[in-house]
Amino acid sequence: MPSRRLTRPVLLALAALALPAGVASAAPARPAERGGTQQQAAFSPAVQRKLSLAIRNDMTDNRLPGVVVGIWAPGRGTYVRAFGIGNRTTGAPARVSDHIRIASITKTFTATAVLQLVDQGRVSLDDHLDRYVSGVPNGDRITVRQLLGMTAGVYDFTSDERFGKQFNANPAMPFSNADFFAILRRHKPAFAPGTQAVYSDSNYYLLSLIVEKVTGKTIAQAITDQIIEPLGLRHTSFPATPAMPQPFAQGYFGGADGTAPLVDATRSNPAVSLGAGAMVSTLGDLRRWSDALVNGTLLSPGLQAQRLRTTPFRNPGGVSIAYGLGILKLGRFWGHNGAIVGYSSAMFTLPGKATFVVWGNDSSNFSTPATTIFFHLAAILYPDAE
Repeated sequence: MPSRRLTRPVLLALAALALPAGVASAAPARPAERGGTQQQAAFSPAVQRKLSLAIRNDMTDNRLPGVVVGIWAPGRGTYVRAFGIGNRTTGAPARVSDHIRIASITKTFTATAVLQLVDQGRVSLDDHLDRYVSGVPNGDRITVRQLLGMTAGVYDFTSDERFGKQFNANPAMPFSNADFFAILRRHKPAFAPGTQAVYSDSNYYLLSLIVEKVTGKTIAQAITDQIIEPLGLRHTSFPATPAMPQPFAQGYFGGADGTAPLVDATRSNPAVSLGAGAMVSTLGDLRRWSDALVNGTLLSPGLQAQRLRTTPFRNPGGVSIAYGLGILKLGRFWGHNGAIVGYSSAMFTLPGKATFVVWGNDSSNFSTPATTIFFHLAAILYPDAE
């Protein structure tokens, strides 16, 4: 459920990173590195050393117990590695096959499910929210397109201070639609619909309810039927409970500012974020999903073209950042990132060039260490892609 990670922390991080040409410092610690299955030739040893050094540095800087990275660049090379620890209690290493919570990468699935309904003529991008969901301020003006594109102006429920304290203390806390709407009632809309682009998890919670209203299924079942099963994503799921499928990496939380002692934060209630951030997946499945997402595999060409029309987020200085219909554009990369208490993830494709997937197992709800790692790796391989 990486909400403002795209509007405040991520924008600041991107401005600071500005896709540097490489990482030169030596890492104080060298997390254990393990290779993964590779179906084509690896990058040269010199390039692999640069990539591994960048990852180790970022692990140290961000106190990440474990990191898993996959880079697939057809005709150029591959790099699939697991670093560090997946379970601090047992000492078990992080593994390429581990399941992790993908947080806001879930939004790419939810958006696709909505857009499939548009392709079927069951939903229109210009439909108003209150046709499907009542009780939201400006619901008679907010469109489905605006919810998908982060221009609806609905208050971001994960920004609510009371919610934040409760979720940080117990990510598996009980949560219902009534709790969601109670938070919205405590706050005014963020802005008038269509006047700005500001990231909000509330948009995708509401889109989940739209899918459920139209299909008569839960958002979990709709995504399973419409996306997971048709694409054969055997290690991807929309869980119904806080439990994780085996094998999995434990998730950790070092406080809102990242400086407190790490505590186990593996269990998380998927009902809190619904289609904004509840899903679980693996490195390999995210690679397959990234390619399908960017290529529009499950959508008509015309609707995929609309999906890729973006609205810029404000980012003074640094990398250009914009949002389409459930897809993020960073420089020339397309995809999404995610952060939820316990896990951080990034999934981006440079069309025709390469796909990057990164995850780490220490995060707050608003931090993006996996995104930082992605940018450092992209800077090494594609320094002009910003």
